[in-house]
Amino acid sequence: MWKILFELSDRLFAIVPIKKWRDWLRVIVLFDYRRKLNALKSVCPELNFEKMRLTKGGGSIVFVFDNQYTFKVRKRNNETVNFERFQNEKRITDAIRPWCCIDIPQIDFVTSNGYTFYKSKFIPGKLLVNISSRRIKKYQSQISKQLAMFIYKKSFANPPEIDDLKVYDTAPDFSWIHGDMCSNILINPKTMVITGIIDWEWAGYGKTKQEFKGLVWVRKKMRKIGLDKSTYQEYKQLLESKK
Repeated sequence: MWKILFELSDRLFAIVPIKKWRDWLRVIVLFDYRRKLNALKSVCPELNFEKMRLTKGGGSIVFVFDNQYTFKVRKRNNETVNFERFQNEKRITDAIRPWCCIDIPQIDFVTSNGYTFYKSKFIPGKLLVNISSRRIKKYQSQISKQLAMFIYKKSFANPPEIDDLKVYDTAPDFSWIHGDMCSNILINPKTMVITGIIDWEWAGYGKTKQEFKGLVWVRKKMRKIGLDKSTYQEYKQLLESKK
């Protein structure tokens, strides 16, 4: 859907008579979609652009190819800031992946024409926030258990290669956190099993309790369901069993 909308809008903007206005519309409304697409074509011509899908969310647009690879690029391009963020995201996900019980992206960088894309393996699934409240409530216990185990395993991750990114050297209530899970949980809509956690852009070393707040903080729907509370209860049980 987004690809069709962007393509039609780009053609519509082409008939705007004043170049300054055309450029403004393409940058502000379409996030330089055409230039980014051409940049990707120039560096990865082997990809199937005919069947490419386009998605967007948060601060990025994502090009999806054959349900195998995704290429994410920032909507607003700032090469220095983007690369630093992508670099930290890659370092954290690379380091904690062995500790995770849910699939997370494995990132490679692709640069072209002033843009930095990050390439990762496509993780199938539907965003949990786009599943009906009734269905989420029906499987809430299953979902909460899976999320709790994910947070539990990640909380005890201590990879030395990212020690320099820690806020504090010793803090029992601090751990590696995603920071923005609410809109980034992928789930199999048939089995309601979580298939992946994506978009680790805001990942870092922070208070573990923030992770539970991050499950609901931008979605009223999730707050009503109480996913943060049910997941936290499951997490506490895991902590008790460890003791």
